[in-house]
Amino acid sequence: QNKFAIKNLSLKSKNNEITSYINFYRLTNNTLQLVLLNQVLKSGMAQINVDLSFDDSGKIKNNYSLTGKISNAELQIPKNKNIKELNFNFTVYDNNYKFEKILFKFNAIKFNSEFLNIQQKNDKFFVKGNLKNKKNKINSDIILLIFNNNLESFDFSNSKFDSTSEFSFDLSKKFKIRNLKVDSKLNLDELILKYDLYKIKNYIKDYNNLIKLKESKLNIKYLGKKFSIDGTSEFYIEENFKNLLNFKIVKSKNKTIFETFLNLENIDLKVKDISYEKIKKDNATLQIKGFESNKKILLKNINYTDVNNEIEINNLEIYNNKILSIDKIRFDYLTKNNFKNQITLTKRDSNYELIGKSFDSMQLIENISNSESGKNFFEIFKNLNSKINIIIDKVKLDDKNTINNLNGNLEVKNSKIFDLNLNSNFSNNEKIFVSVKTQKDSSVITTFYSDRAKPFVKKYKFIKGFEGGNLDFSSTKVNNTSKSKLIIDNFKVQEIPVLAKILTLASLQGIADLLTGEGVRFNDFEMIYSNKGSLMTIDEIYAIGPAISIMMEGYVESQKIVSLRGTLVPATTINRTISSIPLLGNLLVGKKVGEGVFGVSFKIKGPPKDLKTTVNPIKTLTPRFITRTLEKIKKN
Repeated sequence: QNKFAIKNLSLKSKNNEITSYINFYRLTNNTLQLVLLNQVLKSGMAQINVDLSFDDSGKIKNNYSLTGKISNAELQIPKNKNIKELNFNFTVYDNNYKFEKILFKFNAIKFNSEFLNIQQKNDKFFVKGNLKNKKNKINSDIILLIFNNNLESFDFSNSKFDSTSEFSFDLSKKFKIRNLKVDSKLNLDELILKYDLYKIKNYIKDYNNLIKLKESKLNIKYLGKKFSIDGTSEFYIEENFKNLLNFKIVKSKNKTIFETFLNLENIDLKVKDISYEKIKKDNATLQIKGFESNKKILLKNINYTDVNNEIEINNLEIYNNKILSIDKIRFDYLTKNNFKNQITLTKRDSNYELIGKSFDSMQLIENISNSESGKNFFEIFKNLNSKINIIIDKVKLDDKNTINNLNGNLEVKNSKIFDLNLNSNFSNNEKIFVSVKTQKDSSVITTFYSDRAKPFVKKYKFIKGFEGGNLDFSSTKVNNTSKSKLIIDNFKVQEIPVLAKILTLASLQGIADLLTGEGVRFNDFEMIYSNKGSLMTIDEIYAIGPAISIMMEGYVESQKIVSLRGTLVPATTINRTISSIPLLGNLLVGKKVGEGVFGVSFKIKGPPKDLKTTVNPIKTLTPRFITRTLEKIKKN
């Protein structure tokens, strides 16, 4: 009757090798996709059921149905380990592909999926599905698939995880993926970060190069070219002392936004540079918000708080470890010296204001004192050009000295101090000021005066029991060389180990006993020296007092060697000589042949921690020593 006789056809196969089905189908439809599939498929079995309906001309209708089961298949994944033990049920009808009860093993981890749906429209496939795994031991290969970074600092050896993911994407006939969307929830029981960084040790007392993360819960999303991860975790610096971490990272094409919140209750925290300490069990939190773009980092907000203290930083912009800009820094905390830091640095256009009620400068003075010669605090900025107006009511210099009404101006050009003028006072009749002026020839003149010398001398650990005195310092710096002069008047020292050794070797035991007892008084101390890099060249150190006078010269190379030589004379010798010789010529050579004044010459040389001292008696003082002594006596 010119009609196709078969209306319906049902086929049921036994369990056969999957490759046999592919080869059979390629006899009439040898597409590229089938060739690629044959290369990816290593092994596996399939059982297939086919239900077909035909129209009168013998063409298969669209209401066909293809069902079946894949078992124990293995797929070869380029550049990765194979997918093994793949099992699933499938249903195919009218360009719809449905896969259920999917099980497989990848990198020794068992995964399962409730469904995977594929819909074909024209030349595209729309894929949607989910993926799960029960708690399994993790390995670095799995992490590398997600993060594609070097993870040498992470220890996954004892880590177990479980996860749930939902995903969708479009797939072209050439297997190109577009519009990928992934939403994953990952639970990680333990992860160890091995991070040997000396800077962390400077801040955290018991840090031993390990940070242990426990009970981490992560939510990972990928949409288009936007990747985000947020989560919570417990973290431990010490065993059994739990702290909490919340974080969120959103990464798009050229920008990474991040937000972190840490509870630091069970950490001993120490920030030496700002003289802050927090002991364990005191609650504290740290919150950081910002983003990174084109190698620039903008920290929009850094907020640290504990029970009674707060530190806030706004809009800190960093590039190549240099500060480009900062809008605000606010300190409101009690320092380890039990003094309240209450100051705020605020940006006004391109300039700044530093205003506050009180500031503990003890650590700042120590940092400046211990820094290398020529070291500049403003080097942390990139090409800073600003004027800073300074007004602080009270500044702590040490345990016993506080200055009031510190005010002045600071101008910075190209991240170097160009001009500085600061004034303050200890009391109504005790002043302190500092000035830095850059001249037209680019030389820099620095002057510093204080009616109290002790706060600035006591930082030298080899001088103990310093009392009294005022300090006058001036310096001129040209290029990288500075020439300086330091004068201290009317002071007393109780202990200088090197000087005590010289006195003992010179058999001046009485003065040595005085030095370590009541202390030795000096009327004048003057030091003329120059600095270039780490080398200090001492042209002259001269000190005169009621008991002893000293003159010396030499050089000191930082952390390497000390080389000094000089003359030490008891005051009785000088007094006797001056009283007995009326004329300058007699003073220089003695009143009679062979007569002169007595003292000792000395040399100090060696590494800073292993100085060697030698002393030799001298009969006649140098004209230079006598001239300088006469100058001082005349001055007084």
